[in-house]
Amino acid sequence: MAIFNDNIDIIENAYSKKADDIAKLLVLNLKTGLKESDINERITKYGLNRYARQKQKSILLILFEQFKSPIILLLVVAAGFSFFFEDRIEGFSITAVIFITAVLGFFMELQARNSMKALEEMDTSVSKVWRDSALKEIPSERIVPGDVLELEAGDIVMADARLIEVNQLEIDESALTGESLPVEKNIETIENDVSLADKINLIFKGTSVVKGNARAIVTGTGLRTELGKITRMVETAKQDDTPLEKKLQGLTKILMVITAVFAGIFIITGLLQGKQFYLIVETALALAVAAIPEGLPVVSIIALTYGMLRLAKKNVLIKRLASVETLGGINIIFTDKTGTLTENKIDVNKLVFFDEDKTIDKSGYDFSAEIIKTAYPLRTCRIIS
Repeated sequence: MAIFNDNIDIIENAYSKKADDIAKLLVLNLKTGLKESDINERITKYGLNRYARQKQKSILLILFEQFKSPIILLLVVAAGFSFFFEDRIEGFSITAVIFITAVLGFFMELQARNSMKALEEMDTSVSKVWRDSALKEIPSERIVPGDVLELEAGDIVMADARLIEVNQLEIDESALTGESLPVEKNIETIENDVSLADKINLIFKGTSVVKGNARAIVTGTGLRTELGKITRMVETAKQDDTPLEKKLQGLTKILMVITAVFAGIFIITGLLQGKQFYLIVETALALAVAAIPEGLPVVSIIALTYGMLRLAKKNVLIKRLASVETLGGINIIFTDKTGTLTENKIDVNKLVFFDEDKTIDKSGYDFSAEIIKTAYPLRTCRIIS
C-alpha cells in the first residue's frame, strides 16, 4: 500500500515547485504513472473529482414550500373561518385556489429538478492518464492527485495540474479568467507569487486545449481546484427572497393591518349600537375574509408558469419558479469581456467600401485580413464584425 504525504501546500503552490519535487510529495513515478491498486486509497483521501452535490429536496419538502408564502397562509386562515361560519361555498373556493396554486408550483419545480438530474447524468467525460506504464481512458471523476494527464488539442482539462512536458501548448482560459486570447504555457518554475492568470506552468479544470499537446501532474481535484473554489463560494452564498416574494409579503402585511383595523372599527361600532357580540364578530370576520384577494396567488403562479414554459422552449431550465420574475425584472446585465459568454471568435460580416457594401459569405472559414487584401486589392474599406 502506498504512503503519500498529507501536504495541502502542494495544491496551493505547485507553480513554485519543480516537477520532480511534486512527484516526490505525491509518491509518483513520472514515467509509469500511478498504480491502479493505489487509486481507491487516494479517492478515499481526496474524494472523487467532482463538486459536492447538494442534497436534493424531498418531494414532500417541495410540496410544503408551496405553502410558505404569507398570502397562502392568509388564505388558509380565511378558509378556516369560512368553514367555521358554515360558508361552505366560500371555504371550498378558497381551498380550490390554494390547491391549484400549490399543485402548479409543485409540478413545475419537480419537473425542473428532474430535468437538472437528467442533465447531470448526461454530463459524463473521460480523460487520458498514465497508470501502470500504460495510457488509459478513465472517467474524469476518478482522477486523483498524482495522476499524470495526457492532453492534446480539443481536450477539456478536468483537473488542476502542474505541467511537466509541453509542445506548443496553448490553453483557452476564458471561462476561468476572462482572458479572450489563448495562453501559451511552459514548464518553467515561477519563483514569485503571481496572479492566477500568470501561473503559466499550471493548467486548470474547466479550461480547454486549443493547440499543441502536454503532460501534467494532477495537483487538485473536485473542490480543491480553482473552479471548485468558485463553485463553493456560489453554493454558500445567501439566497434572498425575489422582488415578487418581497412585494407579496409586503402586500400581505398591509392587508392584514387594514383588515384588522376595519374589523376592529366595525366591532366597536356594533357594540356601541348595542348589537349582539357574537353576530358582530361573525360579520366582522366574514368581511375580513371577503377583503382577501383569493385570486392573487393563482394569477401570480400562472404568470410565472407561463414565463417558465416560454423559457423552456429556449432550452432554459428554471429550478425555482419565483426566479422567473427575477430574470424578467433585469434591466442591465454586466458581463465579462469576450470569451466568457461568447464563442471567443472575431469574424467579418460585412466590408463597406465607398461605392458598395459587400456581405461576407464565411461558409465556415476564417476571413482574415490577408484574404481580404487578396480578394480586394488596393481598396480602402471599413470592416464590420
